[in-house]
This record gives sequence, structure tokens and C-alpha cells, in this order.
Amino acid sequence: MTTLRVYDLNQHVLAVDLKDLLRLLAPRSLEGRWVVSTVKSSISGDEWFEATGEGGEQLERLAQDDVQLSGFDLVALAEKTLQVIWGEFVGLEPTRSDKRWVIIRAVDSTFYEIDSDDEAVLNKISSTYKDVRTAEAPIVSWPLVSDE
Repeated sequence: MTTLRVYDLNQHVLAVDLKDLLRLLAPRSLEGRWVVSTVKSSISGDEWFEATGEGGEQLERLAQDDVQLSGFDLVALAEKTLQVIWGEFVGLEPTRSDKRWVIIRAVDSTFYEIDSDDEAVLNKISSTYKDVRTAEAPIVSWPLVSDE
């Protein structure tokens, strides 16, 4: 899979969110099923999901159990979410629920990571956003700042 990272900013704030990406990838994003989960770290036991707003709270609960839902249900929750800070959303093929077509990962409100082999997805991301970078591999760890 190719991994793209979107870093677009608007007044020093990430200018893209889950709802934007789901709209961009429609109608396919609506047709398939999605698995909502935490972002896993290479450090055993470290994982994150954080989102704000009414939809964000619901997504956070779903992520704890890797819940699968329809594209329409995910879009409805994303529309009620103010911001996804950490989270992973795996899009499954409409006709083959065992095959992934895209993975959308929010990373610490710093960037969105999109993994896909689908050229249409990669082209839409690259042509829509200004600051898109190709990554060698998906994120597997992230430095955390100690509260001490």
C-alpha cells in the first residue's frame, strides 16, 4: 500500500478532518463498511483514540471494540464530530468485507495518513490537498510528552 500524509493547515490548525476525507472518497466511502479502531503503537499496549464532539464520543466508544459500521453511519458520526485527534478507520470493499481498500488514520491532530493501493484514492488526495507527502511506511509509534 502507498501511504500519503496530509499536512494542510488553515491558520495553524489542521485543515482536514475525517468528514472531509469521507466526502472526498464518496460514493465509495458510503457503499462499503468501516472498522473504527485505535491507532496502535509499536510499543505493546500503547494505543490511542481521541475525538471531540457528540459524534467523537460515540466513535471513541466504538473504537474500543473495533466496531464495524456502514459508510452512511460513519459519515453521520463524522458530521457530528468536531475533531478526530487520534483514530483509525479501515474502509472495506463493498463486495468483499475481508479486503481493505483504504485506511484513514488521524495522528495527534498533526496530519492525516491515508493508506491505499487504489490509484483513484491516491489521486483524489494528491489533487485536493496542497501539503501531501509520501511516507515510507504507516505510523507505528509517536513520541509522547510526559506530564511530569
